[in-house]
Amino acid sequence: MRATVARTAPAPDIYAGNATLGEVAIRRRQDGGYTVASSSTNEHFISADSFRYLFKYLPALKASVRFIRLRFGDDLVTRLLPTRRWQADQVTPFEQQRVLNPEPSLKALNAMRAGLEKRVPSLGQVPFDEAWAGMIDVTPDVVPVMDEVSAYPGLFLATGFSGHGFGIGPGAGRVMADMVMGRPAAHDLSRFRFNRFYDGSPMQPGPGL
Repeated sequence: MRATVARTAPAPDIYAGNATLGEVAIRRRQDGGYTVASSSTNEHFISADSFRYLFKYLPALKASVRFIRLRFGDDLVTRLLPTRRWQADQVTPFEQQRVLNPEPSLKALNAMRAGLEKRVPSLGQVPFDEAWAGMIDVTPDVVPVMDEVSAYPGLFLATGFSGHGFGIGPGAGRVMADMVMGRPAAHDLSRFRFNRFYDGSPMQPGPGL
């Protein structure tokens, strides 16, 4: 999912903390501006895997359909026909694209502006000094994976935080450090096991939805 965020120029001190105001969210910054986001403009770029894993994602899609926009453009053919196999001496897709650094969505920026004008009129005309975007890795149940892959001993995964990584990152780091070091888990981690996607478990979206 692509999510777009912006920061405003220095603005009146309307609210000193974080606030979600319907279709727009704001957070006061130390530089005197606000970080602004829109909840209704998370974008999924249709690809081959969109169809491959459709049924696993259906529960989460139904629960969050009003927040998601499907994108078909932007090199659709390449996404529908991805490179799946390569020789050892060939350049891999992972080398071709080392960093996911997408352009901000103009639709999202327009939605933020409209949301500010509607919900916080005093910020409605404050210019955006900067905008950026990022790709959020989302699992079918919107719950991260923190586990050792049983088929590949020594391979540990901490991924799929589904937009919650900033909030639970410190705790996840502690969990993974204990796991890698072979220390007993301080919590029940069964909800975060990797094989839940393949052992017949129903995909039930977590409380974030």
